[in-house]
Amino acid sequence: MCLSSFTDHSAKMISVISMPNTLKRGLFHIFGGLSIVVAGFLLPRIALLISLGIATAIFLTFELIRFRASTVNEWFLSNFRALLREEESSRLTGTSYMLVASIVAFLVFDRDVAIIALSFLAVGDAVATIVGKLIGKRRLLGKTLEGDLACLFSCIATGLVFHYVGFGVPLPNILVGAASATIVEAIGLPINDNLTMPLLAGLAITLMSI
Repeated sequence: MCLSSFTDHSAKMISVISMPNTLKRGLFHIFGGLSIVVAGFLLPRIALLISLGIATAIFLTFELIRFRASTVNEWFLSNFRALLREEESSRLTGTSYMLVASIVAFLVFDRDVAIIALSFLAVGDAVATIVGKLIGKRRLLGKTLEGDLACLFSCIATGLVFHYVGFGVPLPNILVGAASATIVEAIGLPINDNLTMPLLAGLAITLMSI
């Protein structure tokens, strides 16, 4: 029994190690983003903002250190390259942008709106990247049509979950937010979409409520 259990565990570890980097990054993006969403559920607003502020300060400080110290950056890249995009070797990582976006979202939007918008980022952006990289063929605005559609459908599905569990955001507002998040992801603005995607989606949902 122990040998069988060890063999199964080893097989799982090997499958994770051999997993394409695109899929690894996508799963990391989903779990990282949803961990912030869960914190938004569980923590009081002040405690949440303080926690996010501390985490953001730590990440940004480390980013500045690795940009100035080549040995630190080399260590970081050698250990986390599978989770990074090529350009992140000399630029801020997506995690830093996501943390900044989370602080802004919880500061300026209603809690339910912020959670939905950040969930669009966590799920929609990751699914778009995974589908686009692995099976995308039709190019559209620099991305793939398959990835864009995957983003839209996953954002809608995520929004429907929140709507039907009782979030106080009307369904039409959620659908507009999902469409806005998809458009931002598809057009590829110069600013990192980990920042722009949830903020513009949250803004669209908020404007729909006026």
